[in-house]
Amino acid sequence: MVERAGVRRQLVVCCPDGCGEVLSINLDARSGPAWRLYLKRGVWSLFPSIDKSAGCLSHFILWRGRVLWCGADDDDGDPQEIPEIKIECIVDALQGGRKAGFVQIADELDEVPWDVLAVCGSLVRPGVLEEGLGKQRGIFSVKGG
Repeated sequence: MVERAGVRRQLVVCCPDGCGEVLSINLDARSGPAWRLYLKRGVWSLFPSIDKSAGCLSHFILWRGRVLWCGADDDDGDPQEIPEIKIECIVDALQGGRKAGFVQIADELDEVPWDVLAVCGSLVRPGVLEEGLGKQRGIFSVKGG
């Protein structure tokens, strides 16, 4: 990681697909589009995903210290474990018929967006929350709220 004056500027990592390319990931929003690096519960996560448009064309997520591959040959996308976020906090954030995207909810709760998305997804299956469709995907509300 490159840090100047106490500000994280850049994350330098080898592409996890083994192509040998060194990736320079901007963490400083003052320098253009930037990723956010989180340290929660002792592990690193990066948001959003890394989608290489040249070279090996890899698309992956760095989440909770692991690399998760994105693409058509993925598993069903379910997380292997549900993060330790209080479900009540997410449901409370959506009270009163409010609809919000998982990134917005994560920012409000000071959580990792991938963690919030996983918890929201786990609440859609039993019918606690509902998720929008199409361009509204990733936007959640309390079912019937």
